[in-house]
Order: sequence, then C-alpha cells, then structure tokens
Amino acid sequence: MNKETIGKYVAVLGLLLFWAPLWGIIDSYFIMSSSFQEITLFGENEPKISQEEMSSAAFSTLIGFFLFLVALCLLTFTVVGLNYRTKWLFWLLIIYSTLLLIVFPIGTLLGIIVLVALVLSRKKFGLSGDVT
Repeated sequence: MNKETIGKYVAVLGLLLFWAPLWGIIDSYFIMSSSFQEITLFGENEPKISQEEMSSAAFSTLIGFFLFLVALCLLTFTVVGLNYRTKWLFWLLIIYSTLLLIVFPIGTLLGIIVLVALVLSRKKFGLSGDVT
C-alpha cells in the first residue's frame, strides 16, 4: 500500500471515530432512561440496579470521549505525518471544527485553533488563496 491509500483509510477512520462521544452520550441517555423507568415502576427497593446502570452510563460516555481523542490523533497523524491533504478532507475538517465550537470551553478553543490552522494552510490542501 502506498502512503496516499494509508492516509485515506486513516482519515476515514478518524472521521468516523470523531462521532464516538455522541454515541457514548446517546448510550448513556438510554441506560439512564431505563434506570429511571425501573425506579418509577418498582420504587427504590433495589438501589444496586440503578448504581450499576449509572456506572455503565458513565463508562460509555468515558469510552466515547477516549475514542474522540484517538480520532483527533488519527486526523492529526493523517494531515501532518502522512501529508494526506485533499479537498474533501479539508472541507470535512472545517465542518467538524465548526461543530466543535459548540462544545464549550475546550471544544470551542480547539475548534478555533483548528479552523485558524486550516484556513492558514489551505494552499497545502490544494485550494487556491480564496476559501469561497
């Protein structure tokens, strides 16, 4: 396999793993929903069930954020290490960075940094001086 093919696969994997926190939060929501449903139906007679489910919900969220960090590392490795810079990757990174702006405060800071870095290095992605 050549460097460009590896870069494409690593970029796609990183872009897919970028959504892991969302899936972790969705999983946590369903776990907590079922836990509260059990409390409503059966009362608080069995607190162990709720405790186990709440720790499971926290664990799924934690795994989601860990996979998000892995995604950021993969995307950074793709762009910086493998020099895989295409137009589609540039625009997807712009979209993902814009989405990061709503995750206050760390995501906002990270989103601004990545957006500035992408705009400043747009020529390396094969784009002209104009971003429009």
